[in-house]
Amino acid sequence: MELESSFSVNAPIEEVWATVMDVERVATAVPGAELTDKLSDTSYQGVVSVKVGPLKMQYKGQVELISRDDAAHTAVFRGKGQEKAGQGTAEGTATVSLTQEGDVTTGVVHGDVALSGKAAAMGKGVISKVAQQIMGIFAGNLQAMLAGDGDAGTGESADGSVNGLSIMAGAIGSMFHRDKDKSKDKDADTGTGAESDADRG
Repeated sequence: MELESSFSVNAPIEEVWATVMDVERVATAVPGAELTDKLSDTSYQGVVSVKVGPLKMQYKGQVELISRDDAAHTAVFRGKGQEKAGQGTAEGTATVSLTQEGDVTTGVVHGDVALSGKAAAMGKGVISKVAQQIMGIFAGNLQAMLAGDGDAGTGESADGSVNGLSIMAGAIGSMFHRDKDKSKDKDADTGTGAESDADRG
């Protein structure tokens, strides 16, 4: 499955590049992600959590920087993860490329990912939308990081997982409600909000 998402920040490309290549630092800007161990200068272990209503997926795995071109501002990462409570897996590569126009630096992330389990059942359309929304949260966190704001929000829930309501409402709604009539859709949307309130409690 090929996925592409992007982010933009108001900062010089060299500053953004240095931050993105500092994996230990930039990981704190990725919602739901946490590095747990540094295996080498280019390899790390960590966990990623995503929660949608009562459904929570948590992956434990490894990410490695396999290629880096400082002049072209391009890098390739390889990752592999296993669901901590389930049989789902995620494996693939991600190519990160930065460009600058004026005062704005834009990053494009192109991923080639193989999924199994709960995530795979969501389908490419849902996963693509989720990836872009996560990038939106990441961009805000990265912008705050570059500005030196240590109190920047992460878009995460209290338990550290990505807040499902904030990043997945549209995608999940379209997936589960596509076969329902409009009146049932309205009821279902109300129910989704109740689940989210319960999560926050």
